[in-house]
Amino acid sequence: MRRVTLIAGLVAAVLGAGCNGLGGGNSTNPGSTPNSSAQLVFRFVGSTGVPFIATVSDPRSSWRLHGVVPLNVLIVNGPLPNPIRIIGTKVTNDTRLLSVEIIQGFNVKTIATTSTPYGTIVAGINGALPALGAPANPDVRFYVKGPPNGVYNALVEDESVAYVLQAASPTVILFDSPNGNSETGRVDGQFTQVKGAPIDIDLFFNNQFVHASGSGTFTIKIN
Repeated sequence: MRRVTLIAGLVAAVLGAGCNGLGGGNSTNPGSTPNSSAQLVFRFVGSTGVPFIATVSDPRSSWRLHGVVPLNVLIVNGPLPNPIRIIGTKVTNDTRLLSVEIIQGFNVKTIATTSTPYGTIVAGINGALPALGAPANPDVRFYVKGPPNGVYNALVEDESVAYVLQAASPTVILFDSPNGNSETGRVDGQFTQVKGAPIDIDLFFNNQFVHASGSGTFTIKIN
């Protein structure tokens, strides 16, 4: 039976979850498993449109990504409560603001900010991370694109575990070590638009890529 973990995103409360996943035909059974602790959201804010390069790392995996403000970053299947570090660097020679907020549930745990040209911000949670994790392999990312603060629900899963979340676009969802780091195992997601314009999703699995878009509820998968 697939284990389901509920993630508190930017706009969601932490709820209980039952068993079953995207591939199952039965609805979940709230309350049948213990509640999960609130997961983490890394929220890049500041001056709209500021481009940056970021590195996100937990003890076993790290990811490098390019983005612009605003952007929300989530890790699913991460080895919490181990340390996580995030580093962001502006790529512009100006004094526009770049900040990152680490949000756990509804609580802002830490904020780092810079307005210097090519400035760098560093933030972390759950203690010091001795060293960056190895580059994620497989590197699995869901890029959820839509209007700022467009709200969606998602069920993201591999073949053994599923994560339910509600978050605001634009978002990058990083899937840490899916299927025990298998490069052939299935990864999929079911997304439901809640508020705002239709959303676009790009799913990357190493060198593989699929795209889906629309309003209402739709799915996307690789393998």
